[in-house]
Amino acid sequence: MKVPGVSLKNISFSFTEKPLFENFSLALDEGNPVVILGPSGCGKTTLLRLIAGLLKPRSGAIRQGQSPEVLEQPQVSFIFQEPRLLPWYGVLKNVMIPIEGPLGKEQAEKRARYFLEMVSLGDKAGSYPDELSGGERQRVSMARAFAYPGSLILLDEPFQSLDIPLRLELMDLLLDLIQREKRRALAVTHDPREAIYLGERILVLTRPPGGIVLDKKITLSRKERAYGSPAHGKLERILLKTLAG
Repeated sequence: MKVPGVSLKNISFSFTEKPLFENFSLALDEGNPVVILGPSGCGKTTLLRLIAGLLKPRSGAIRQGQSPEVLEQPQVSFIFQEPRLLPWYGVLKNVMIPIEGPLGKEQAEKRARYFLEMVSLGDKAGSYPDELSGGERQRVSMARAFAYPGSLILLDEPFQSLDIPLRLELMDLLLDLIQREKRRALAVTHDPREAIYLGERILVLTRPPGGIVLDKKITLSRKERAYGSPAHGKLERILLKTLAG
């Protein structure tokens, strides 16, 4: 099954008089995941929020796949740097919250339990967030994002606060879930190592007004993507040089 893409056409957006994006276009129909790499302040998170419909561009349009219709309510879910779990609800309820309305309680619970099993937390359904480790809380966040039946997962640097072994473990889990569930993923990061490990396609953004200075398809094997491998190091140097301008 081909996962539908998203396209941004001539997007302009600003918080102040200085534009953050000016006539910015991007087609997210090749590569999965796509990773956007860029320095702080280049608009990475803002771009995710525009795609999610949380912000509205001053001009331009965002469309799903080849559809001519503008996306008013994109079917997307977020995985944030912080898990953003409600501490007064248990793990199962936290995963159910976004889907209980559209699916009903019975189906929402069934779906939530399925994705908790997928992230190896089926036995933690009755636990509360403060009873979990940091990695477990982020797994719950991933289960919640995948439980929502949208075609696009947006990742706002969700692995940055984790140590490297746990970061690699959760990136592997994410890649497995994307393939199993036929979802498209768009991640942003400022870490070239993470971009190389995750991305089938890496885009490097400049500082505002945002533009793409590198759009690179990544064909490395999983072994070559490993932190510290020669191929990883070579590509990391290219990305660092591009970021430095």
